[in-house]
Parts: sequence; structure tokens; C-alpha cells
Amino acid sequence: MTGHISSYFVGVTGGLTMSFIAFSIVFIVIVGLMLVMMGMKHVCAAIDNMSKPKPATTAQPSPAPAAPAPAAPAAAVSADDDELLAVISAAIMAACGSTARVVAFSPVKAPVSTAWKNVGRLQNTEGC
Repeated sequence: MTGHISSYFVGVTGGLTMSFIAFSIVFIVIVGLMLVMMGMKHVCAAIDNMSKPKPATTAQPSPAPAAPAPAAPAAAVSADDDELLAVISAAIMAACGSTARVVAFSPVKAPVSTAWKNVGRLQNTEGC
């Protein structure tokens, strides 16, 4: 009995046996990694729950919340809008002259995907 282990894997049946062993090892490793990731998800959730402060339970009822005063924030927003309008008007007048006039403005939402964003993402995914 001085044969080598390679003598057992000869021919078509030997190749199929080696393939079965190799695929089994790969899938066992993949399943093990999946279980580790699932376990880490539960561990991280448990750590997050431990770090959150628990609300104190008291027998006394909580006081009714005070009614918010919407007049003060509205005035602040209006003052900010007026200041922003003045700055935009001044910048346009400096660039275009005194004939230009800003009548109204509103914020513009950025598009979800632009050509510049797509090129940036493509360059970030390419190797050096």
C-alpha cells in the first residue's frame, strides 16, 4: 500500500469526485460566512439596543405639551427669505447691471442622477 492519493482520482469518476469535494467545500464556506454575517447583524442590533437610553416609567402622568408658537418661526423664515432675496438681487445686479430685477425665487431640487454623478460613480468603481 504505497500508492499516492492521486491514484484514487483517475478518470471521469475521479474528476467528478474531486469536483464534488471542491464544490462542497466552497458551499460550506459560503454558508459559514452567511451565518457569521447574520450573527453579526443580531449582535450589532443587541449592542444598539443596549446603548439606547430606556424611557423611565413613572406612575405620574406626563404634563400636557405646550402649544407651539408658529408666529415666531414664520417671522424668522420671512426675514431669512428677505435677506436671501436681497443677496441674490445684489449679485444679479452686480453681474447684469441695474436693469436686471429679481421678482421671486424658490429653491430648486437637485435631480436624482445627472451625467456628472454617473461619471463620478463610474470613475470611483474603476480600478487604478
